[in-house]
Amino acid sequence: MKTQLKVIALSVLVATSVHAKESKGIYFGLGMAQSKISTSYDETSEYKKNNWKALIGMRLNSNWSIEGQYTNFAKDLFMNTSIAADGTKTTKEDALSGKSFGVTGLYHFNPQGSYSPFVKLGWHHWSFKNKENVSASGNHEFYGVGLDGKINETIKYRVEFERMNLGNTDMDNIGASLLFGF
Repeated sequence: MKTQLKVIALSVLVATSVHAKESKGIYFGLGMAQSKISTSYDETSEYKKNNWKALIGMRLNSNWSIEGQYTNFAKDLFMNTSIAADGTKTTKEDALSGKSFGVTGLYHFNPQGSYSPFVKLGWHHWSFKNKENVSASGNHEFYGVGLDGKINETIKYRVEFERMNLGNTDMDNIGASLLFGF
């Protein structure tokens, strides 16, 4: 089954690359993302904060591009709620900050139009620490969907949703960015 999926993926890649009009170019972008982590294992935690993001990318052809991205997860207070076996509830506040560096591949579905839906799949290194300097980090996958819209020939806007794997939990990011081509 895995071999069949690899053959299909390679066939789609070759077919779209052969028929795609060349639209190579380097671009960079700046944006904001609202990030949210919710967990409910032994304790319930929630982190929700507006953060900023920077990216640089290169169009390989009109359908495919590759990007490097940095996301800064600003310091924010979040709540942990634990419920003991006897039913008592304990709530504490903590501060969480972190960052993520990643690389991703994007496939654009309507590259020549005034808007272009896309899907993305990538790998990122993340790290977080709390106010007691207890830290966690890892390397995991992330994926997303979005829409690039054309403002003019060199400036685009992007609206996207990303889900980042952070080991035993996921972070959802909803964001908007401006992309500048050159």
